[in-house]
Amino acid sequence: MATSYDEKIDNVLADSELARRLVPNKFKFTSQQGRLRRQKLLAGAKELSATRPIAEITLADVCDKAGIPRASAYHFFPNVSAIFLALRYLNTSEIITKLETVDVAKYSRWQDYLSGLIEAGVEAIQTDPTVARLIYETNTPAFENNQFGSEVEKQITRMIYDKLSAQYKMPAFDSIQKQMLVGYGIINGVLQLAYRSEGKISDTYRREATSALIAYLRSYLPENLPKN
Repeated sequence: MATSYDEKIDNVLADSELARRLVPNKFKFTSQQGRLRRQKLLAGAKELSATRPIAEITLADVCDKAGIPRASAYHFFPNVSAIFLALRYLNTSEIITKLETVDVAKYSRWQDYLSGLIEAGVEAIQTDPTVARLIYETNTPAFENNQFGSEVEKQITRMIYDKLSAQYKMPAFDSIQKQMLVGYGIINGVLQLAYRSEGKISDTYRREATSALIAYLRSYLPENLPKN
């Protein structure tokens, strides 16, 4: 039987380190009623963010949408920012899963793999309007103010390096990690500009992000990486 979105939220968060830091000791050890209330709060916040700027949504709004008393909501989240940070964590997990499906072996050059990777990432972001809003809207709860931001960046860059290393003779990770993190920042900066300028990530901006990344990494990787 297919897992509902609410269950997916709960399953991901219940075992996540982020969940434990947001509300220590309360995610894994709640009653069935508690799990349902947590799901409703997250689903309510997601529904509201589909049509309203996230910065304008209050905890009271989320509680009203979910049908949960505000006093009960504090058992699961300390504030509305924690709710949206939890949703962003889930979205990021799903984007990483999508990126991991991009098969480096089908590309003849490292540049083409990175192009395919960015295309897959943009597709994952564009599929659901709330995903882009949580990442790129101004005044939204940000990973940048939380150590999970750097952890996500390191996880993605390590995944890309491992994929490339399986196909090509790559430099040692320690010697190129900083450059790969800078590359991640380049992509994120261009996509953020796209969303804040146009409310979406157009193919034009996606190509700009790809060109900028590849141009930068060409300073550190040979045009034709030898294959293993």
